[in-house]
Amino acid sequence: MDGVLADTGPIHFESWVKMAKEIGVKFTRDLFEQTFGQQSPTITRKLVGSAIDETLILQWSNLKESYYREMVKDKLEPLPGVINIIKDLKSKGFKLAIGSSGPSENVELLLTTLKIKDLFDVIITAAEVKKGKPEPDVFLVAANFLDINPKNCVVIEDAPVGIQAANNAGMKSIALTTTHDKKELLAANLIVQDLSFVTISDIKKLLDLEIE
Repeated sequence: MDGVLADTGPIHFESWVKMAKEIGVKFTRDLFEQTFGQQSPTITRKLVGSAIDETLILQWSNLKESYYREMVKDKLEPLPGVINIIKDLKSKGFKLAIGSSGPSENVELLLTTLKIKDLFDVIITAAEVKKGKPEPDVFLVAANFLDINPKNCVVIEDAPVGIQAANNAGMKSIALTTTHDKKELLAANLIVQDLSFVTISDIKKLLDLEIE
């Protein structure tokens, strides 16, 4: 979702910086780039170290996400090609799922704002999985709900941990260079700038489907 449907990365970074400053630590750009795509409690733990109680970790993670929603609510716009490819895939009978490391409130806000929630058959968030990316759980749970074999799924991601999660799930992957350089996404089957460069034919080719 983040970095694929909308360019939310900069605001995620700002909200991390704000939360970190409030608790008396510094959130760096390097840490952000290393962890973008992971679940917030995992990132918070890396930020503050192992000595902090889990209750505080969750409290600070929730604080960060509340800052994010407050900061992003009037700034959400779809990235190039997003609406067209989603509608095209839906019209051709593809099943569509969201597999996000973010909390359900973030996903709801974005999908509702972009008016695309009804186009997705399944929405999986951090609340539905115990292990975040690069573990494959979020994508495998989505495939299970869709009743589709993982080998017949294509994951579209912008973060290296997301591509790794897709590969770990046995799925094909398309990487967008929204938040990371191409050299960091070489594990993907296809790398493009954004979804305006992806066609249904590209997706069918990845899945070895006949191209009309």
